[in-house]
Amino acid sequence: MKQLLSLFLILFASLCFGQTEPKDGRNGLNEVKFNIGSAIFELFEFSYERVLNNDMGIGLSANFLTEEGVNYRGAILPHFRFYPSERLIASGFFLEANTGVIFSENDNTIFIDDNGNATYSDESYVSFGLGIAVGGKFVSKTGIFGEIYGGIGREFLDESFIEVYPRVGLNFGYRF
Repeated sequence: MKQLLSLFLILFASLCFGQTEPKDGRNGLNEVKFNIGSAIFELFEFSYERVLNNDMGIGLSANFLTEEGVNYRGAILPHFRFYPSERLIASGFFLEANTGVIFSENDNTIFIDDNGNATYSDESYVSFGLGIAVGGKFVSKTGIFGEIYGGIGREFLDESFIEVYPRVGLNFGYRF
């Protein structure tokens, strides 16, 4: 009976060693980031990414433009990233596929009367697009990271004045 109990305990204890490795700052599964590259042009972008496994992540970016006189107002961009690098979890070179919900507006002059007074009309549009991007992510041991990427997307609504949307950035963030 002692031998059977000892064998059972040894087998049970060996199963306990099959757990995942302890995580350091680079192995977190959540990321928050801010695009300082686009902020120079008054386009503020904040992003969240969830690491699914070593080579995949999904995320959501939201940006808005504060500059007046431009048709583009902002976008919500869900994205999927593939990291072919084997070095660290979700870092290094990546490929991105994204969809865009794009907000734009158009200011039209409808009527000018004899006194020179104009009547204006603001038309707002919400459209949909698909895009791709490539880039690189560099993660420190503390979880602070930087990434640079570039790409383009195509908008599919004929009524909007935005035909393509850029997907560029210089992001800094934290992985936890």
